[in-house]
Amino acid sequence: MAIVRGPLANIATLPSTVGAIYTNPASTKTFIKGVTLFNGNTSPETVKLYNVPNSGGSVGTAAATNQFTEISLVAKETFFYEFPGDGIALGSTNDSIQGVTTTANLVTYQWSGVKDA
Repeated sequence: MAIVRGPLANIATLPSTVGAIYTNPASTKTFIKGVTLFNGNTSPETVKLYNVPNSGGSVGTAAATNQFTEISLVAKETFFYEFPGDGIALGSTNDSIQGVTTTANLVTYQWSGVKDA
């Protein structure tokens, strides 16, 4: 197994409907240590993030029971959060972090952490 540290995926934008924004690969344990969010809009944006376990091996569905943050970002604001301890652990194939924002393609996100594959 090789440990990979740093960005877990390329920087991307959040959708305006809830969707998977990081999906744990097969045979991998991922520890998400931090997230950076940037609101590129000229208006405030609300961001919601969910830690969603897989559902029978497929990507599960976000719900209030697995939401872990809701933040309002003012225009052009950058927000960084580092999760305590080992971070958010995704241990099974298709465990996912899902997200949504007010307006599609205006809030960027970047995950940092460790993958053990």
